[in-house]
Amino acid sequence: MRGNSELCSSVASVLAAACVVIGACSAYSQGSQNEVKNPPQQPAPTFRMPPPTPNDTLVSPEVSADRHVTFRLYAPDATTVKVQSEGPEATPGATTKDVTAGYAGVPLTKGADGVWTAQIGPIQPGVYRYTFVVDGVSTTDPRNPDSSESLTQVKSMYEVPGADWMEYTRDVPHGAMASIMYFSNATNGMRCMHVYTPPGYEKGNTNLPVLYLLHGGGDSDDSWPTVGRAGAILDNLIAAQKAVPMIVVMPAGHVSRTFRLTSPNAMGHDQFNEDLTGTVVPYIEAHYRTIADRDHRAIAGLSMGGLQVLTISLTRSDLFAYSGIFSSGWFPTALQNEEQTTIAGYRASGKPFKLFWMGVGKQDIAFANSHASETLIEKAGIKPVFHESEGFHAWNNWRDYLKIFAPQLFK
Repeated sequence: MRGNSELCSSVASVLAAACVVIGACSAYSQGSQNEVKNPPQQPAPTFRMPPPTPNDTLVSPEVSADRHVTFRLYAPDATTVKVQSEGPEATPGATTKDVTAGYAGVPLTKGADGVWTAQIGPIQPGVYRYTFVVDGVSTTDPRNPDSSESLTQVKSMYEVPGADWMEYTRDVPHGAMASIMYFSNATNGMRCMHVYTPPGYEKGNTNLPVLYLLHGGGDSDDSWPTVGRAGAILDNLIAAQKAVPMIVVMPAGHVSRTFRLTSPNAMGHDQFNEDLTGTVVPYIEAHYRTIADRDHRAIAGLSMGGLQVLTISLTRSDLFAYSGIFSSGWFPTALQNEEQTTIAGYRASGKPFKLFWMGVGKQDIAFANSHASETLIEKAGIKPVFHESEGFHAWNNWRDYLKIFAPQLFK
């Protein structure tokens, strides 16, 4: 009996110990579950808004009803700020001194709040580019999303309303502007061009004529679509039935990102000519509904683009029946060579133009070159239509020339 009693006592002790362990495990398990279900609360991160500055509500540029333009820039740590702006060159009666001063830069005045301010004007209705120069560094206006891309930089833009023939705000049908990448056999690389198609092109089935429109030196294929307002000008001309619906191709005229006016006679005689005639024209005719003959092709360009047009239209008159030269002409040192090559070649085998149009401003730096080229072109048996306007070597004239030139095409 004693043995049994001791055995029972031992068993009881073991069971009691087991219960203690089981209880402890149970308690630990419950505690762990409680910890998972209810983790300690961490303090929520505090988001703090940056302190307000005058830049939060700054308006720049601001165009007033009297056509004055106010530029503003918040730069509390800057020591000097100026604005280099187009616009004064379009003012009737402006002198070369006025224009030079505007391009050199107008100083801004710093306020106690760190906002720099300057005003110019009154400015003629139109679209203009500008940049700020802050402590010697050129920059766009951070409060203005409107911009125009040149060859090596981006510039901000402002618009003075009042020239409805180049405004997108008119209630007329609008076309489309596409940016097209393509491979050029002439440069052995990818290039870009902009292509305007007139209102209704996407839903239509009609083949259309094409205008190839070239920019000037230092600019890019983005220049005519933005500061040049080519799309809006064509929209409004077509809506008014002053111009026939047409496709407008705006290629990149530079074949390099490096541009220096050190060899002006080379302009119009580089790989771009072959790029345009050998790649761009075939690309457009393969991808768009065009009337693919010379009577339905036109080419026009400004400044450097005008030099390119002189060479291309005269050496490839089999491709183009219409030619437009805006603010351009051969340089004096090139005239003799052009007469012996380009002009002689046209006289030998060139086809007659339906229109050879030239336009230049009386204060334009290309004024003398343009008239000298007119004389040389007449020696080739071509009688150009010459348009002499007021004004400088500037976009206000080139937009106006497009407005005059386009209605004369494909009639």
